[in-house]
Amino acid sequence: MRDYPGNCANLHGHNWQIEVSVEAEELDESGMVIDFKTIKSKTKEVISKLDHKLLNDIKPFDKINPTAENIAKYCYQQISKQINTNNIKISLITIWETPRACASYKE
Repeated sequence: MRDYPGNCANLHGHNWQIEVSVEAEELDESGMVIDFKTIKSKTKEVISKLDHKLLNDIKPFDKINPTAENIAKYCYQQISKQINTNNIKISLITIWETPRACASYKE
């Protein structure tokens, strides 16, 4: 992280976990908001752009710090583009940095 006074300023990695929450005004004919397979595949498409990469070299993290909060916002915006419809909306993205530390983002 740029301009950070602690150890996180040093190059380091994480085993992130992402939690995607969706909402809908109405359930589909199967009684679902969306098939979890769809969420998983769309989330993988976004995460694959970040996985095993130096995030400081990837837009938008070449300009902003790749904090859990900024990663949650990025994932929210990217996954929403692929999943949101008139009925379905990503309601919250939570990025887990450790089993006890997370950051969430919603709009």
